[in-house]
Amino acid sequence: MCFHITNGFAYECSECESSTCLRCVIALTPGARTCLKHEHPLRFYRQCEGKCNACSRYSWRAFCCKDCNFVLHLGCFSLPITAQHKCDEHLLSLTHHDDNNYSESHYCDICEKSRDPNSWFYHCAICDTSAHVGCVLGKYPFLKLKSIYEEKYHPHPLTIVKKKYYYPDCDKCDKPCEDLALECSKSECKYIVHWNCAAPNFLQCVIYWPM
Repeated sequence: MCFHITNGFAYECSECESSTCLRCVIALTPGARTCLKHEHPLRFYRQCEGKCNACSRYSWRAFCCKDCNFVLHLGCFSLPITAQHKCDEHLLSLTHHDDNNYSESHYCDICEKSRDPNSWFYHCAICDTSAHVGCVLGKYPFLKLKSIYEEKYHPHPLTIVKKKYYYPDCDKCDKPCEDLALECSKSECKYIVHWNCAAPNFLQCVIYWPM
């Protein structure tokens, strides 16, 4: 539903093997929802085309406010209110709008690139640190590396890894595993595959926030 790669708690359909993460199940429980800095209740609509107020992407199903055209797609609705990053010693707070009118201030303190002042970002009011959502949370914010993953085509448990320096070839497509991969937990077994080569189709979708 939210297109986040995750290995946290989830509900799975026994017939089609599709799954929905716990965050989405809670968010999609019938009823109105409140959201960061928005005064009206939001409801989830499967057909609600509009530009997401958090990331400026267009969405065809989202949380919408019928009073003021406020739109949030599910991925941004589930963003953590606070997050930690090594760029600052304090917790960073999710912020909905930059009131600073100086264009020089609209940059990310992590990647040092420009930042859209109308898009949500993380901010430390104490140190005046501001950063893109994607730079703070990273590419896989809801995936815990070194977790164990069971693949039905391999006899041993697999470990979720992200290769940085050594890129062995994938056992399924023969291309280097340069990003997220599943590696055999048995040291004597050299089996390794790309996440996209091993994971079911419904787990291969991923959403990236602007950086």
